[in-house]
Amino acid sequence: MRRNSSVLRAAPVLGLFVLANSVAFSASSCGCESDPQLANPSGGGGAGGEGGAGGATGSGGAGSGSGGAVSGSGGGGATADGGGGAGGVALPEELPDFTEEEIEPAEAVDGIPSPLPGVYDDKGTAGGDEVVRALMGFPIRNAGLLDVAIEEIYDPASPRFRQYLTPDAWIAAHAPRELDVHLVKLWLEEQGLTVNFTATNRLLIQFTGTVAQFNEAFKTELRVFERENPQAGNPPFDVYGSLGKLTVPTWVSDRTTGIITADLAASTNPLPPEGGSIEPDPPADVDRGMTPAQIAGAYDLDDLYELGFTGQGVKLGVTVGATFKYRDLQSFWRALGVQRANPEVVVTMEPVATRYLESTLDVAWSGSLAPGAELVVYQGPDARNTSMVYTFNEAIARGEVSVITDSFAHREDSEPPAVRLQYHHAARMAAALGITVVAATGDSAQTDTPSASPYVTGVGGTSLWLTRNGEVESEVVWPGSGSGPTLSFPIPSWQVGVVEGSDGKRAVADVAMHAALSPAPYWVYYLGEWKRYGGTSFSAPAFAGIIAVVNSYREAQGLPRVGFLNSLLYTTPDVQATFRDIVSGETEFFAARPGWDYPTGWGAPSAIGLATTLP
Repeated sequence: MRRNSSVLRAAPVLGLFVLANSVAFSASSCGCESDPQLANPSGGGGAGGEGGAGGATGSGGAGSGSGGAVSGSGGGGATADGGGGAGGVALPEELPDFTEEEIEPAEAVDGIPSPLPGVYDDKGTAGGDEVVRALMGFPIRNAGLLDVAIEEIYDPASPRFRQYLTPDAWIAAHAPRELDVHLVKLWLEEQGLTVNFTATNRLLIQFTGTVAQFNEAFKTELRVFERENPQAGNPPFDVYGSLGKLTVPTWVSDRTTGIITADLAASTNPLPPEGGSIEPDPPADVDRGMTPAQIAGAYDLDDLYELGFTGQGVKLGVTVGATFKYRDLQSFWRALGVQRANPEVVVTMEPVATRYLESTLDVAWSGSLAPGAELVVYQGPDARNTSMVYTFNEAIARGEVSVITDSFAHREDSEPPAVRLQYHHAARMAAALGITVVAATGDSAQTDTPSASPYVTGVGGTSLWLTRNGEVESEVVWPGSGSGPTLSFPIPSWQVGVVEGSDGKRAVADVAMHAALSPAPYWVYYLGEWKRYGGTSFSAPAFAGIIAVVNSYREAQGLPRVGFLNSLLYTTPDVQATFRDIVSGETEFFAARPGWDYPTGWGAPSAIGLATTLP
């Protein structure tokens, strides 16, 4: 369906989170910047445990259906030694004797928050017997050669164009040395800490212990900070922080990228059973919200459906904290005319104890727009950094899918640089493997993590108006669209000459889709009730669904999958021309303009345009 490109100016909306009646509910305890926004918040909704969202009243129903496949735990199949093998060389059982210089204390890079007025408020010393779980990071080997390879893989003039690496080839050439990872594990165990999970690509290990053991190992003092929730109307939550630096022996510092996260323990409560049954009836007021069919029509996905492509032959990955109800998913899909199988679930770390609205909508919407794709959900125990950083990395490292979506975003300035960089390192691997990584840019009109990474396609937000027969009437900037110059990354070569005013920094957004509450928010079925929300939490999985269907079409034509989209999007005029340019509307900081702009990037995508013009 070709679309009318006329635009109307959006009415100004105030606040970081734009909600009907000024009420917001958090989708998770992480304070994720792209948590969904509630439309029509009346009544109590369903609370769903930690991270559960309150909701708008709506049609009842409790949802049911057979569960999807669940596979992998403990790092998604990573071996205890980190995978990849050591070429048959036995790993030592004890640490070798290091020199005096090698055991000298060295300052460690860390991603543990420091006090920040209005964001992190110090509540005092953490109890010594409390549990801490943390991530230690390791550097990419031959990183310079990897960057050259990625540049050549996405250069249409290069003989290596579109010759993606396999996961095994990436690990052989770029994973940290297994011996280095093993030695650091031995050192952690000597400190009384327990190593629980090793990432398939060996970029991360997760370890646990008591606060007292952590403090002694890293010569620090963990404290409890109250983090103010960045979403209006949501309660604060506790995190670990520190007032000073962490130290490790020099030999450990030389082999690692630091202590990336340190979090409170994952819940050990059992996950409550689902209960209920599938409710296949749509809400009585279905016209008051966006449906998958409407979104498919607005972004030319229905053109690919008509050609017989719905994502078949493609695996679509979704990274989430906690989980969802299969019965909620099937109720949503069947009620809105989508027939598809339940997702496969890969448990990446500790068992899950609760269900989140964010997880539910990410899976529901990405799966609804690519009903023929095999849906793979990578599931961490919760939405704290230790869970989400590890799960994001593991989803990429396993190399099983061609597109991954992540809507558990945080405003970039609220996350320590070590966390931002760890997402970036994982996304670099995705580019080499030909995996498209999509992330919400957030709802604060500022930049978010992980979409700040140049290797991630950041999906901003628009306000979409449709005619009664589903044609696009207008599309303008949504005022909450996360956007701007990033804090963490220099401008990539493919943005030079396109982006203005970024002071030499990577800029977002790259693309945009409907995210607004007005004129119609998105439908979602959560904990047995129909609710309506907005936000880039929906834009990102919707765009990932489009990419999955595009990959299905391209595979059938003998064309390479999309892979790392950004460099080709910014350098290929034929691809840019397929986007609906958003030229009206503004955020608090930036306005739309012809061509690329901060709030919407290149504009709204055309699925069939991407499928047929990408080189």
